[in-house]
Amino acid sequence: MHNAIYTATGCARCKITKRYMKENGIAYDEFDFKAEGKDAFAKFYRENRSAIFRDKEGVEFPVFTDGTTIRQGVSVIIGHLVSGTRLDGYIKRSVLHGEWIDGFDISGGDPADADELIGVLSYLQKSGLKIQMTTNGKNSSVLEKLLEKKIGHCLIMDVVGPAHLYSQMIGDEITPDDLARSIKLTARFDEYRFFTTISPVVREDESVSYLTPEEIGEAAKMIEAATGSKKHPYLLRTCDIESLSDLRLKSLEPLPPAALFKYRTAARRYQVMTELEK
Repeated sequence: MHNAIYTATGCARCKITKRYMKENGIAYDEFDFKAEGKDAFAKFYRENRSAIFRDKEGVEFPVFTDGTTIRQGVSVIIGHLVSGTRLDGYIKRSVLHGEWIDGFDISGGDPADADELIGVLSYLQKSGLKIQMTTNGKNSSVLEKLLEKKIGHCLIMDVVGPAHLYSQMIGDEITPDDLARSIKLTARFDEYRFFTTISPVVREDESVSYLTPEEIGEAAKMIEAATGSKKHPYLLRTCDIESLSDLRLKSLEPLPPAALFKYRTAARRYQVMTELEK
């Protein structure tokens, strides 16, 4: 196995990745695409274009390969070096830049791998990065460990809907206790917020309709019941119908803006700081 890491001069996240590899005795060859590694990276990119993320700002560095696997971004690379593919559900590509880093879905992995996840997050935090995480309520035990170890600077919880639709909407089983515990723990982070997307759902009779204002009210009520407070930052979002994979759900027309105020009114009965996403 031959490890190579492609970097960019002045890239702070590249420095963190290289330091982790050195501290853990992981040998590698470095190619700085802004310096002597320009040609090597150009060749690597041509051969692996489909596996390398690039947006309007260019390629995200660092990029790592062991000759078989390609990983991109400091958190994804360190997660891979720690545990192969076991943390893939927890760690995705970050879209935040500078001192903030995101892409951590606390609901997305196996709680049995929580200690390895915490090791990665702890290393990134000690390296000066501010960590933003998300959850949909699953894996409350992992949230509790993060709080105990004071890891994470911001937690965003997607309260996907009312309790009776929750498992259906996330496509996985979740117990009422796990959901309530996650809501309560979310509010204990130094910086946090809740949101709900007004999404379409398939009803018991196979009809398709949006969550109703009353159901959004039920979701807001869950937050109050779990935390004992009506004063939490709570955002209501409209659904991007085109992004849905279920063709049944894509049959609906977008909600008109005027309809959203009924949802906000219903939610404010239980969360007075409810706002509509602009």
